[in-house]
Amino acid sequence: MLTRSQQAFSFICNWLLPLGYVTLLVGLVVLPDRSIYHKFFYALIVGPAAIALLLRPATLRVLLREPIVILFLAFATWALLSVTWSGADTSIGSMLKKPLYVLLLFAACSLLSLQASKRLEQSTLVSALLMIPLTMYSLGTFAIAWTPGERLVGPGALDNPLLSSHIFGFFCTLWLALGITLPRRQACLAIALAMIFGGALLATGSRSPLIATALVFAWLAVACWNKRSIILVAAGLSALLALLLLHPDALLSRGTSYRLEIWQQALAKISQHPWLGFGVGASLAIDIKDFAVPFSEPHSFALGILYYTGIIGLSLWLALNAVALSLCWRQRHRLGFLVGGALLIYGAGAGLAEGGWILSRPKEHWFLTWIPLALIAAFNIAARQAEETRR
Repeated sequence: MLTRSQQAFSFICNWLLPLGYVTLLVGLVVLPDRSIYHKFFYALIVGPAAIALLLRPATLRVLLREPIVILFLAFATWALLSVTWSGADTSIGSMLKKPLYVLLLFAACSLLSLQASKRLEQSTLVSALLMIPLTMYSLGTFAIAWTPGERLVGPGALDNPLLSSHIFGFFCTLWLALGITLPRRQACLAIALAMIFGGALLATGSRSPLIATALVFAWLAVACWNKRSIILVAAGLSALLALLLLHPDALLSRGTSYRLEIWQQALAKISQHPWLGFGVGASLAIDIKDFAVPFSEPHSFALGILYYTGIIGLSLWLALNAVALSLCWRQRHRLGFLVGGALLIYGAGAGLAEGGWILSRPKEHWFLTWIPLALIAAFNIAARQAEETRR
Protein backbone atom coordinates (compact mmCIF):
# COMPACT_ATOMS: atom_id res chain seq x y z
CA MET A 1 0.00 0.00 0.00
CA LEU A 2 1.31 3.41 -0.98
CA THR A 3 2.24 5.82 1.79
CA ARG A 4 0.98 9.39 1.77
CA SER A 5 4.35 10.69 0.59
CA GLN A 6 4.35 8.19 -2.27
CA GLN A 7 0.80 9.19 -3.20
CA ALA A 8 1.73 12.87 -3.10
CA PHE A 9 4.84 12.27 -5.21
CA SER A 10 2.85 10.25 -7.76
CA PHE A 11 0.11 12.92 -7.93
CA ILE A 12 2.67 15.64 -8.54
CA CYS A 13 4.50 13.75 -11.30
CA ASN A 14 1.41 12.31 -12.99
CA TRP A 15 -0.89 15.33 -12.85
CA LEU A 16 0.48 18.64 -11.59
CA LEU A 17 3.79 18.71 -13.46
CA PRO A 18 2.33 17.62 -16.85
CA LEU A 19 -0.39 20.26 -16.48
CA GLY A 20 2.19 22.85 -15.48
CA TYR A 21 4.47 21.98 -18.39
CA VAL A 22 1.62 22.21 -20.92
CA THR A 23 0.54 25.53 -19.39
CA LEU A 24 4.12 26.81 -19.68
CA LEU A 25 4.16 26.01 -23.41
CA VAL A 26 0.72 27.33 -24.38
CA GLY A 27 -0.13 29.71 -21.53
CA LEU A 28 1.11 32.91 -23.14
CA VAL A 29 -1.22 32.29 -26.08
CA VAL A 30 -4.23 31.37 -23.91
CA LEU A 31 -4.00 33.38 -20.71
CA PRO A 32 -4.95 37.07 -20.82
CA ASP A 33 -2.19 38.38 -18.58
CA ARG A 34 1.49 37.63 -17.90
CA SER A 35 1.02 37.84 -14.15
CA ILE A 36 -1.52 35.00 -14.37
CA TYR A 37 0.95 33.05 -16.52
CA HIS A 38 3.60 33.46 -13.83
CA LYS A 39 1.19 32.40 -11.09
CA PHE A 40 0.36 29.20 -12.98
CA PHE A 41 4.10 28.54 -13.32
CA TYR A 42 4.65 28.98 -9.59
CA ALA A 43 1.62 26.87 -8.66
CA LEU A 44 2.08 24.03 -11.16
CA ILE A 45 5.84 23.77 -11.64
CA VAL A 46 7.87 25.65 -9.01
CA GLY A 47 5.94 24.53 -5.93
CA PRO A 48 5.22 20.93 -7.01
CA ALA A 49 8.77 20.33 -8.28
CA ALA A 50 10.24 21.63 -5.01
CA ILE A 51 7.91 19.42 -2.96
CA ALA A 52 8.70 16.39 -5.13
CA LEU A 53 12.43 16.91 -4.58
CA LEU A 54 11.85 17.11 -0.82
CA LEU A 55 9.83 13.88 -0.94
CA ARG A 56 12.49 12.12 -3.03
CA PRO A 57 15.92 13.64 -2.24
CA ALA A 58 17.52 10.93 -4.38
CA THR A 59 16.03 12.65 -7.44
CA LEU A 60 17.96 15.81 -6.56
CA ARG A 61 21.19 13.82 -6.46
CA VAL A 62 20.41 12.39 -9.90
CA LEU A 63 19.68 15.90 -11.17
CA LEU A 64 22.98 17.26 -9.83
CA ARG A 65 24.92 14.58 -11.70
CA GLU A 66 23.68 15.86 -15.05
CA PRO A 67 26.40 17.84 -16.95
CA ILE A 68 23.88 20.37 -18.29
CA VAL A 69 22.60 21.09 -14.79
CA ILE A 70 26.14 21.35 -13.39
CA LEU A 71 27.14 23.87 -16.07
CA PHE A 72 23.94 25.82 -15.53
CA LEU A 73 24.65 26.03 -11.81
CA ALA A 74 28.19 27.23 -12.56
CA PHE A 75 26.85 29.91 -14.92
CA ALA A 76 24.13 30.98 -12.47
CA THR A 77 26.61 31.13 -9.59
CA TRP A 78 28.93 33.37 -11.59
CA ALA A 79 25.98 35.56 -12.60
CA LEU A 80 24.90 35.94 -8.97
CA LEU A 81 28.45 36.69 -7.91
CA SER A 82 28.64 39.45 -10.52
CA VAL A 83 25.89 41.34 -8.69
CA THR A 84 28.51 42.33 -6.12
CA TRP A 85 30.36 44.54 -8.62
CA SER A 86 27.36 45.72 -10.65
CA GLY A 87 26.52 48.64 -8.37
CA ALA A 88 22.84 47.67 -8.60
CA ASP A 89 20.47 48.07 -5.65
CA THR A 90 19.09 44.57 -6.19
CA SER A 91 20.25 42.09 -3.57
CA ILE A 92 21.62 38.64 -4.35
CA GLY A 93 18.68 37.17 -2.42
CA SER A 94 16.13 38.68 -4.81
CA MET A 95 18.24 37.67 -7.81
CA LEU A 96 18.45 34.08 -6.55
CA LYS A 97 14.81 33.44 -7.42
CA LYS A 98 15.37 33.61 -11.18
CA PRO A 99 18.00 30.86 -11.52
CA LEU A 100 15.96 28.88 -8.99
CA TYR A 101 12.97 29.03 -11.36
CA VAL A 102 15.16 27.60 -14.15
CA LEU A 103 16.56 24.88 -11.89
CA LEU A 104 13.05 23.83 -10.90
CA LEU A 105 12.08 23.70 -14.58
CA PHE A 106 14.99 21.29 -15.09
CA ALA A 107 13.73 19.32 -12.10
CA ALA A 108 10.14 19.24 -13.36
CA CYS A 109 11.12 17.94 -16.80
CA SER A 110 13.47 15.38 -15.26
CA LEU A 111 10.78 14.16 -12.86
CA LEU A 112 8.41 13.72 -15.80
CA SER A 113 10.95 11.72 -17.77
CA LEU A 114 11.93 9.55 -14.79
CA GLN A 115 8.45 8.84 -13.42
CA ALA A 116 7.08 7.66 -16.77
CA SER A 117 9.38 7.30 -19.75
CA LYS A 118 6.97 8.85 -22.25
CA ARG A 119 5.26 11.42 -20.01
CA LEU A 120 7.49 14.32 -21.10
CA GLU A 121 7.14 13.47 -24.80
CA GLN A 122 3.37 13.12 -24.42
CA SER A 123 3.04 16.47 -22.65
CA THR A 124 5.11 18.15 -25.36
CA LEU A 125 2.94 16.59 -28.08
CA VAL A 126 -0.27 17.64 -26.29
CA SER A 127 1.04 21.22 -26.21
CA ALA A 128 1.90 21.06 -29.91
CA LEU A 129 -1.60 19.78 -30.73
CA LEU A 130 -3.27 22.48 -28.62
CA MET A 131 -1.25 25.13 -30.44
CA ILE A 132 -2.62 24.11 -33.84
CA PRO A 133 -6.14 25.62 -33.48
CA LEU A 134 -4.72 28.57 -31.53
CA THR A 135 -2.27 29.35 -34.33
CA MET A 136 -4.88 28.85 -37.05
CA TYR A 137 -7.23 31.20 -35.18
CA SER A 138 -4.44 33.78 -34.89
CA LEU A 139 -3.68 33.56 -38.60
CA GLY A 140 -7.36 33.72 -39.54
CA THR A 141 -8.15 36.82 -37.49
CA PHE A 142 -4.94 38.45 -38.67
CA ALA A 143 -5.76 37.78 -42.34
CA ILE A 144 -9.29 39.13 -42.00
CA ALA A 145 -8.23 42.41 -40.39
CA TRP A 146 -4.88 42.77 -42.18
CA THR A 147 -3.68 46.16 -43.35
CA PRO A 148 -0.39 46.91 -45.17
CA GLY A 149 2.54 46.95 -42.78
CA GLU A 150 0.70 45.17 -39.96
CA ARG A 151 2.47 42.26 -38.22
CA LEU A 152 0.96 39.29 -36.42
CA VAL A 153 1.13 39.49 -32.63
CA GLY A 154 -1.21 36.72 -31.56
CA PRO A 155 -3.82 36.29 -28.82
CA GLY A 156 -3.60 36.03 -25.04
CA ALA A 157 -0.70 37.71 -23.28
CA LEU A 158 1.35 38.10 -26.48
CA ASP A 159 2.14 41.75 -27.15
CA ASN A 160 5.10 41.88 -29.53
CA PRO A 161 5.45 40.26 -32.97
CA LEU A 162 9.14 39.44 -32.54
CA LEU A 163 8.56 37.80 -29.17
CA SER A 164 5.52 35.95 -30.53
CA SER A 165 7.73 34.50 -33.26
CA HIS A 166 9.74 32.63 -30.60
CA ILE A 167 6.69 30.58 -29.69
CA PHE A 168 5.53 29.95 -33.27
CA GLY A 169 9.11 29.05 -34.24
CA PHE A 170 9.40 26.63 -31.32
CA PHE A 171 6.40 24.62 -32.50
CA CYS A 172 7.34 24.93 -36.18
CA THR A 173 10.69 23.36 -35.30
CA LEU A 174 9.00 20.64 -33.28
CA TRP A 175 6.71 19.62 -36.16
CA LEU A 176 9.60 19.75 -38.66
CA ALA A 177 11.60 17.35 -36.47
CA LEU A 178 8.62 15.00 -36.21
CA GLY A 179 8.08 15.23 -39.96
CA ILE A 180 11.55 13.91 -40.75
CA THR A 181 11.28 10.93 -38.39
CA LEU A 182 7.66 9.70 -38.38
CA PRO A 183 6.23 7.14 -40.84
CA ARG A 184 5.27 8.57 -44.23
CA ARG A 185 1.57 9.38 -43.65
CA GLN A 186 2.18 10.88 -40.23
CA ALA A 187 5.21 12.72 -41.57
CA CYS A 188 3.13 14.41 -44.28
CA LEU A 189 0.69 15.62 -41.63
CA ALA A 190 3.53 16.88 -39.42
CA ILE A 191 5.10 18.81 -42.31
CA ALA A 192 1.71 20.33 -43.15
CA LEU A 193 1.35 21.47 -39.54
CA ALA A 194 4.90 22.87 -39.61
CA MET A 195 3.85 24.95 -42.64
CA ILE A 196 1.00 26.46 -40.59
CA PHE A 197 3.46 27.57 -37.93
CA GLY A 198 5.83 28.71 -40.66
CA GLY A 199 3.03 30.90 -42.01
CA ALA A 200 2.61 32.40 -38.55
CA LEU A 201 6.35 33.10 -38.44
CA LEU A 202 6.14 34.95 -41.74
CA ALA A 203 3.12 36.90 -40.54
CA THR A 204 5.07 38.22 -37.54
CA GLY A 205 7.37 39.97 -40.01
CA SER A 206 10.43 38.97 -37.98
CA ARG A 207 13.56 37.90 -39.82
CA SER A 208 15.71 36.34 -37.10
CA PRO A 209 13.32 33.34 -36.90
CA LEU A 210 13.76 32.77 -40.63
CA ILE A 211 17.53 32.48 -40.16
CA ALA A 212 16.92 30.20 -37.17
CA THR A 213 14.57 27.99 -39.20
CA ALA A 214 17.20 27.68 -41.94
CA LEU A 215 19.66 26.45 -39.30
CA VAL A 216 17.07 23.91 -38.13
CA PHE A 217 16.74 22.63 -41.70
CA ALA A 218 20.52 22.17 -41.79
CA TRP A 219 20.59 20.39 -38.41
CA LEU A 220 17.80 17.98 -39.34
CA ALA A 221 19.32 17.29 -42.75
CA VAL A 222 22.73 16.41 -41.28
CA ALA A 223 21.44 14.60 -38.18
CA CYS A 224 18.98 12.44 -40.18
CA TRP A 225 20.75 12.12 -43.49
CA ASN A 226 18.37 10.20 -45.76
CA LYS A 227 16.02 10.79 -48.69
CA ARG A 228 13.81 12.99 -46.54
CA SER A 229 16.82 15.14 -45.69
CA ILE A 230 17.41 15.85 -49.35
CA ILE A 231 13.73 16.71 -49.81
CA LEU A 232 13.84 18.89 -46.70
CA VAL A 233 16.85 20.88 -47.92
CA ALA A 234 15.31 21.27 -51.38
CA ALA A 235 12.01 22.42 -49.85
CA GLY A 236 13.81 24.93 -47.62
CA LEU A 237 15.79 26.40 -50.49
CA SER A 238 12.67 26.55 -52.66
CA ALA A 239 10.73 28.33 -49.92
CA LEU A 240 13.52 30.88 -49.48
CA LEU A 241 13.73 31.49 -53.22
CA ALA A 242 9.95 31.87 -53.48
CA LEU A 243 9.98 34.35 -50.59
CA LEU A 244 12.70 36.42 -52.24
CA LEU A 245 10.87 36.44 -55.57
CA LEU A 246 7.29 36.95 -54.37
CA HIS A 247 7.78 39.01 -51.23
CA PRO A 248 11.35 40.40 -51.05
CA ASP A 249 10.27 43.09 -48.57
CA ALA A 250 9.91 40.40 -45.90
CA LEU A 251 13.70 40.11 -45.82
CA LEU A 252 15.05 43.34 -47.24
CA SER A 253 12.68 46.21 -46.48
CA ARG A 254 13.91 47.10 -42.97
CA GLY A 255 17.64 46.81 -43.61
CA THR A 256 19.53 45.80 -40.47
CA SER A 257 16.97 47.38 -38.09
CA TYR A 258 19.83 49.27 -36.40
CA ARG A 259 21.33 46.00 -35.20
CA LEU A 260 24.85 46.85 -36.42
CA GLU A 261 24.81 50.21 -34.65
CA ILE A 262 23.48 48.63 -31.45
CA TRP A 263 26.09 45.85 -31.51
CA GLN A 264 28.90 48.30 -32.21
CA GLN A 265 28.01 50.42 -29.18
CA ALA A 266 27.47 47.34 -27.01
CA LEU A 267 30.92 45.97 -27.93
CA ALA A 268 32.48 49.34 -27.18
CA LYS A 269 30.99 49.23 -23.67
CA ILE A 270 31.94 45.57 -23.20
CA SER A 271 35.58 46.39 -24.05
CA GLN A 272 35.76 48.43 -20.82
CA HIS A 273 35.24 45.32 -18.64
CA PRO A 274 35.71 42.34 -20.97
CA TRP A 275 36.53 39.55 -18.49
CA LEU A 276 34.17 40.15 -15.59
CA GLY A 277 31.49 42.22 -17.31
CA PHE A 278 29.51 44.99 -15.66
CA GLY A 279 27.60 42.61 -13.39
CA VAL A 280 24.00 41.45 -13.41
CA GLY A 281 21.69 44.37 -12.65
CA ALA A 282 24.01 46.98 -14.13
CA SER A 283 22.35 49.60 -16.29
CA LEU A 284 22.73 49.58 -20.06
CA ALA A 285 21.81 52.46 -22.34
CA ILE A 286 22.57 52.39 -26.07
CA ASP A 287 21.77 55.66 -27.83
CA ILE A 288 20.73 55.51 -31.47
CA LYS A 289 20.24 58.87 -33.15
CA ASP A 290 16.81 58.10 -34.64
CA PHE A 291 15.36 57.04 -31.27
CA ALA A 292 14.48 59.31 -28.38
CA VAL A 293 14.71 56.49 -25.82
CA PRO A 294 17.99 54.52 -25.45
CA PHE A 295 17.97 50.76 -25.98
CA SER A 296 18.29 48.85 -22.72
CA GLU A 297 19.48 45.57 -24.28
CA PRO A 298 22.02 44.70 -27.01
CA HIS A 299 19.58 42.62 -29.10
CA SER A 300 21.77 39.54 -28.87
CA PHE A 301 21.85 36.86 -26.19
CA ALA A 302 25.61 36.45 -26.53
CA LEU A 303 26.30 40.19 -26.22
CA GLY A 304 23.91 40.46 -23.28
CA ILE A 305 25.69 37.68 -21.41
CA LEU A 306 29.05 39.19 -22.35
CA TYR A 307 28.02 42.65 -21.11
CA TYR A 308 26.74 41.47 -17.73
CA THR A 309 29.04 38.51 -16.94
CA GLY A 310 32.04 39.03 -19.22
CA ILE A 311 34.10 36.48 -21.09
CA ILE A 312 33.99 34.12 -18.10
CA GLY A 313 30.17 34.09 -18.04
CA LEU A 314 29.93 33.75 -21.82
CA SER A 315 32.40 30.84 -21.76
CA LEU A 316 30.22 29.01 -19.23
CA TRP A 317 27.10 29.72 -21.32
CA LEU A 318 28.75 28.48 -24.52
CA ALA A 319 30.02 25.36 -22.72
CA LEU A 320 26.49 24.67 -21.45
CA ASN A 321 25.05 24.82 -24.96
CA ALA A 322 27.96 22.92 -26.51
CA VAL A 323 27.56 20.02 -24.07
CA ALA A 324 23.80 19.92 -24.70
CA LEU A 325 24.25 19.93 -28.46
CA SER A 326 26.96 17.26 -28.32
CA LEU A 327 24.60 15.01 -26.33
CA CYS A 328 21.94 15.52 -29.00
CA TRP A 329 24.40 14.69 -31.75
CA ARG A 330 25.66 11.51 -30.08
CA GLN A 331 22.11 10.29 -29.43
CA ARG A 332 20.47 11.71 -32.54
CA HIS A 333 18.97 8.29 -33.30
CA ARG A 334 16.54 8.95 -30.42
CA LEU A 335 13.62 11.21 -31.23
CA GLY A 336 13.78 13.22 -28.00
CA PHE A 337 17.40 14.22 -28.56
CA LEU A 338 16.79 14.98 -32.23
CA VAL A 339 13.92 17.31 -31.31
CA GLY A 340 15.87 18.83 -28.42
CA GLY A 341 18.83 19.54 -30.68
CA ALA A 342 16.58 21.16 -33.29
CA LEU A 343 14.97 23.37 -30.63
CA LEU A 344 18.39 24.33 -29.26
CA ILE A 345 19.63 25.21 -32.75
CA TYR A 346 16.51 27.28 -33.37
CA GLY A 347 17.02 29.15 -30.11
CA ALA A 348 20.65 29.87 -30.92
CA GLY A 349 19.71 31.22 -34.34
CA ALA A 350 16.83 33.35 -33.08
CA GLY A 351 18.99 34.68 -30.23
CA LEU A 352 21.69 35.96 -32.58
CA ALA A 353 19.88 39.24 -33.15
CA GLU A 354 17.35 39.38 -30.32
CA GLY A 355 17.28 39.53 -26.56
CA GLY A 356 19.67 40.55 -23.84
CA TRP A 357 19.81 38.91 -20.42
CA ILE A 358 18.47 35.36 -20.07
CA LEU A 359 17.89 34.71 -16.36
CA SER A 360 14.34 35.91 -15.87
CA ARG A 361 10.84 34.82 -15.00
CA PRO A 362 9.13 32.68 -17.67
CA LYS A 363 8.59 34.56 -20.92
CA GLU A 364 9.05 34.09 -24.66
CA HIS A 365 12.85 33.91 -24.38
CA TRP A 366 12.50 30.67 -22.41
CA PHE A 367 11.38 28.98 -25.64
CA LEU A 368 14.83 29.77 -27.07
CA THR A 369 16.92 28.87 -24.05
CA TRP A 370 15.72 27.11 -20.93
CA ILE A 371 12.93 24.92 -22.29
CA PRO A 372 15.16 23.24 -24.93
CA LEU A 373 17.97 22.79 -22.38
CA ALA A 374 15.54 21.37 -19.80
CA LEU A 375 14.22 18.87 -22.35
CA ILE A 376 17.69 17.71 -23.34
CA ALA A 377 18.80 17.39 -19.70
CA ALA A 378 15.67 15.38 -18.86
CA PHE A 379 16.12 13.03 -21.80
CA ASN A 380 19.77 12.48 -20.91
CA ILE A 381 18.97 11.80 -17.24
CA ALA A 382 16.30 9.28 -18.26
CA ALA A 383 18.65 7.60 -20.73
CA ARG A 384 21.43 7.36 -18.15
CA GLN A 385 19.09 5.94 -15.52
CA ALA A 386 17.75 3.37 -17.97
CA GLU A 387 21.29 2.30 -18.83
CA GLU A 388 22.25 1.98 -15.16
CA THR A 389 19.10 -0.09 -14.52
CA ARG A 390 20.03 -2.48 -17.33
CA ARG A 391 23.42 -3.01 -15.76
